Amino acid sequence: MPSPRRLFAAVSILASLLAIALFPAAGLCQQTEAAPALSAKALLPAAALSGPNHRVDDKVINDGYMNTYILHSPKGDLKAESTALLYARIQELNAAAAMDDVNKGTEIGKSVAQAGVGAVTGAVNLLVHPVDSLSGVGRSFSRAQASLKEERPRDDQGAVGEMLGYNKAKRLYAKSYGVDPYSKNPILQASLKRLAGAGFFGSFAATAAIPGGAALAAITNGSFTPQSPVDVSTPPEDLFTANRERLKSMGATTDMADLFVENPHFDPIEQTRLVLALDRLHGVGNRPLFLKLAILADNDDLAFFRMRMAELYANVNAATDRIARFIPVGKFLAAVTEDNGFLIAFPLDYLAWTPTMADIAGHFGDAAKAQKAKAKKLVISGEVSPLAATKLKAAGWTVVQLREGLR
Repeated sequence: MPSPRRLFAAVSILASLLAIALFPAAGLCQQTEAAPALSAKALLPAAALSGPNHRVDDKVINDGYMNTYILHSPKGDLKAESTALLYARIQELNAAAAMDDVNKGTEIGKSVAQAGVGAVTGAVNLLVHPVDSLSGVGRSFSRAQASLKEERPRDDQGAVGEMLGYNKAKRLYAKSYGVDPYSKNPILQASLKRLAGAGFFGSFAATAAIPGGAALAAITNGSFTPQSPVDVSTPPEDLFTANRERLKSMGATTDMADLFVENPHFDPIEQTRLVLALDRLHGVGNRPLFLKLAILADNDDLAFFRMRMAELYANVNAATDRIARFIPVGKFLAAVTEDNGFLIAFPLDYLAWTPTMADIAGHFGDAAKAQKAKAKKLVISGEVSPLAATKLKAAGWTVVQLREGLR
């Protein structure tokens, strides 16, 4: 006869096996994974890996949600904290190279000479390098003065730039090259400012073929760098005014609209793209709830994410799942569809089943249960790890990997 200790062990093992057989999800609930190390070669097409003006480092850092890439260029390295931003940066590097080809041309030299060397040098230095023209005390007064305004300063050079036509030239050239004039890419900004700084003194053809542009468009099929829904040549104050009115028409208070428009982490184009996406969700209840999330964006990457998130919800609403309203889920939000489905849309690059993600998924599951939702759907714009796919399926989620047209 087996000893009591062995008998107890056998019973315990049998009980464990029975529990796993009857409750497989519970048997796996504590299993999580670390964020993976990824390879750019395994993620990106060849034309995106390298081109005439860039090379993507093969090491890709993933935090369980987004991929961070290092982009090497002849003018320095850039960091892109999402695949969508990576493609935007590649497009900008190609545009900057084309601008530099024009900057080297004789037409700019003629324009500068006609305007007078002394006057042009001083004005261009003020416009292209405004911070360099101020002392430390002057910069502090400039920042304080800007904070007292009801609206953001006009473009990046204020009223002086608008008066001289520099800001308008910068926006028009950005439109011509298909880039955001307010991009945080310092390489693009240097080329664009140089082009606008000389160009507004005379007229010349400042357009050129963008090297690598056609190849990149072909391999992405336009999925990451489509034509912007915003006319980037529009003066920013006009965009701000229109955005405020659109938001108030959705039910946002004046204070909410002002707080969002004044958030410096959204450039005027990103801000307008988010507002237009919410505007496309016509008839969807509680859109101001999404606006609250956007107001709280405290860094540029989160602002870019919120913009893409709004566009993703708008695209899903137009294509597959009609949304009835947004609802809060802690510090997140979710959507309830017209057929009482529970919908989450996240523009993620690679979703891993980290402890944090497992906990968040549990909260979303509880919210769906409280809603008595008929179905649960998660829409993302990237990939899902095998473990995350298994866990989500076991919890009753339908996962849709949608490569939609976002930058």
